[in-house]
Amino acid sequence: MNYIDKIIIKAGESDIPVVAVADAERLNLAAPAGFRPGDYLPGARSVVILGRQLPKAVFVSNNDPHYMFYTRAFADNYRRMNDAACAIATMLEGEGFPSLAVPAYNPLKFHRGEPYGIISFKHAAAEAGVGKLGKNTIFIHPEYGNILRLGGLITAAELPTGRPKEYKNICPPSCDLCEKACPVGALNGGKINITKCMTNCIGHTLLPPYLIQSSLRWMAGKIGWIDSFMEYFTTSMFENYGIRCMECLLFCPHFPCRKQQK
Repeated sequence: MNYIDKIIIKAGESDIPVVAVADAERLNLAAPAGFRPGDYLPGARSVVILGRQLPKAVFVSNNDPHYMFYTRAFADNYRRMNDAACAIATMLEGEGFPSLAVPAYNPLKFHRGEPYGIISFKHAAAEAGVGKLGKNTIFIHPEYGNILRLGGLITAAELPTGRPKEYKNICPPSCDLCEKACPVGALNGGKINITKCMTNCIGHTLLPPYLIQSSLRWMAGKIGWIDSFMEYFTTSMFENYGIRCMECLLFCPHFPCRKQQK
């Protein structure tokens, strides 16, 4: 049995249906410093991406004003992927390949005052050819649409890797429904104002309003320790928070229970 088959079996034990592999060196070339696989694991050759869909029912409950079911569901998904990533990393290390499980969601790192995952698994998944990023920057899978959530690991094992695919039917240039649906105008031309989006989307008593966040973002470009402070803050805050907006996801044609725009 080859390593990919073993990885798929391990992922299946956590009910994770999507497994893909991206070339770590190609990701090293594309990502900014501090967000590259090689920044965390010297000799990294492959990034293993794990994907698990959210239950559709969490999006259509008629009595869930703060998206409580959705929040709990993605927390469970990330926990499963973290556990699976650790199990796969341990297995590969047993075969002689240094491997590092990467937290699927939190902690975050800040770059120019905006939060990002330690490794962008959605970009890694696109690099591996299993989907495409939409204009709302959410990863879209050809089977599971935009409700797939991602995790994974970095390894020194040289595994068979995928390559990006065009996916002409996913987020075509003519579609801008997500941009029109965003209530705060955070989406424009395939780019996102993360600060504006987070302020509207995330419900937490400690999350400052947009004007304060924008000031912190500007200060982060001038004062180095601001990024470190914001990383410490979000590490604590993002363990438990509510969701107030998912409009760009719900209006997207690739949402499995698509909401019709009024």
